[in-house]
Parts: sequence; structure tokens; C-alpha cells
Amino acid sequence: MSPTRRTNGAATSKSSTRQAPSAPNKTSSSSRSFNLATLFSPAEILLLLTYPALLLLGSLFSLLDPSARNAPYSALSQSHPPESAPNYFALKRNVFNQWFVKVGWFWFTVAWLLWVGIGVGMVPKKAKSSSQGARMVEICDDDEEEKTGAGIVGGEGLVLTPQRVRSAVRWAVLTICWMLVTQWCFGPALIDRGFRLTGGACELIRDDAARAEMGEVKEFVTAATCKFAGGEWKGGHDISGHVFILVLGSAAVGMEVLGALVNRGSEGEDGEEGLGKWGWGVVMGVVGMSWWMLLMTAAYFHTWFEKFTGLFTAFLGIAIVYLLPRLSLGAREVLGIPGQ
Repeated sequence: MSPTRRTNGAATSKSSTRQAPSAPNKTSSSSRSFNLATLFSPAEILLLLTYPALLLLGSLFSLLDPSARNAPYSALSQSHPPESAPNYFALKRNVFNQWFVKVGWFWFTVAWLLWVGIGVGMVPKKAKSSSQGARMVEICDDDEEEKTGAGIVGGEGLVLTPQRVRSAVRWAVLTICWMLVTQWCFGPALIDRGFRLTGGACELIRDDAARAEMGEVKEFVTAATCKFAGGEWKGGHDISGHVFILVLGSAAVGMEVLGALVNRGSEGEDGEEGLGKWGWGVVMGVVGMSWWMLLMTAAYFHTWFEKFTGLFTAFLGIAIVYLLPRLSLGAREVLGIPGQ
């Protein structure tokens, strides 16, 4: 009997020895989780690659197209003079630039509101109507399921779900990024601060006496106030605000939509039709117009480096909101991931 026990003990020892190497697999899988391909879906990666591709294509077009290549370019205004602009989109005052790009965050917010209100991935996973028309909603979270008939915040069918709350938090963070970079950062925006730090300043050209009297306290510290006073904003590096806002806004809307479609499917459950044709038209129209205007910006405005820094700054904002939650559990609990 004792030899048998030894054999069984040996077998047990061998089996435990065979199971020991399983620990390194966890480490290797953990290291693989930082691979971009494992963090984003192929559709999301394709979306993000669209932006450097559009900037490269537009910049190459400006070099290859004879009308754009031979047209005079003003480094001061970062555009072609109006009288020699190659085409309508090379004019700063074209209607799309004035009413879409200049107020771009408004249009991106409209598209986001449509999506967060009735888009796929924002509705409860199961929704059924009783004979009286009341909805019983099942809100599914990571660890628990809760059925409730309350929580309607905007009329029948608009229910406050965890997906909507986290999407609102993500959009609030993106809006803060947009504001800090382009509007206000405890004084001048980051774009204006960067211009000053790289040697830029407001050079008053209308009045020599006014220029002489302009002291440190009175010095204009933003491009808008400088131009309003009749000066020239020159001498420093100007991050392309157009590239920044077009990339940040349209990429954020695209990440919200694609994330939900990948995780939830193209249509909601139990007959939920999602946005409908008109809603999809608005969302896709905003994203499509952003891509077109980004291509026009790349072709007719700013230098290569100014466009690159605009893209880089926008991608930093995207990384904070959409990459960080995939790397940090704490950030995921606050920001969430689209469609989850």
C-alpha cells in the first residue's frame, strides 16, 4: 500500500509541477493588453488613422496642384491672400469655415446629443411597453441587473442609463479640453500661451505712439485682442486651431458611434430602431463635413508643423477620454467605454 501512496504522491507532485508555469502567461497577456490592436477595434483604429491620412493628402495636394503651388501664401495670415486664392475653399471667409468650423463645437455637440439621446448603445438593453404604454426598463451594469420603471428624464423612452451618464462625463471632459486649448485657460488659451512662449507677440502697426506706450500690463496676450486692436500676431508657433477642433470633435463623435456599434450591434434590441435615417444623416453629415474641411485646411492653411501640432494636441484629448479608461480601471469607472 505504501508504494502506491508514493506513486500517487509523485503523480501529484508532477501535476503541480506542470501547472506552475501558468503564472507567466498572465504577465504576457497583461503586456499584450497595451498593444493598440487589443485596445481599440479595427474600425476605431481605422477612424483614428483617417486624420493623419487626410492631413497628409491635403498637404501633398497643395504641393502637386499648380494653382495652389503657384498662388502667393501669407505666413502672417496663414492662408492665401483673398485676391489670389486658388479656389473658394482657400478663402477664410467661405461659408463653411464661418458657419461650421468657427462654431464647430456647437455642431459636434448637436451630433453627440442626437447620439446620446436615441443612439444605439445609449438605450437600455431590454425595453418593453405595457398595455398602458409604460416602459419597464432593465438597466444592466457590470455586476448587477436592476429593473425600474423610473428614471425618465426627457419624455417617454429617454431613460437615464449608465451609458448615457458616462457618455455625458466623457463629453464634459472633451469640452473642457476644447475650452482650455482654444478659449480660456485661467487667462489666455493654451494656443495663445504656446505662441507667446515660442517667441510670439502682438506687434501694433497702426500707431507708432500706441506701440511705444504699450507696456507689459497693457500688452495684448491673445490673437483675438491683438487683431482687434489693429496689431499683427506674429513671431511664434501657432498650433492649428482648425485642425485641433475638427479632429477632436469628429473623432470623439466617431468613437462614441463606433464603440457602441461594435459592442451592441447596428440596431437596438426589442425593436429599438436607434437614430433613424434623419438622425444618422445629421451625425454622419457633421463627421463628413469635418473630414472635408480638415482636407481643405491641410491643403490651403497653416504650415506642416502647425498642422502636426494641432493633430497631436487633439489626439492627446482623445487619449485621455478613450484610451485611458482601457488602461486604468479607475478611469473606466468614471469615463466608461462607449457601448459598454
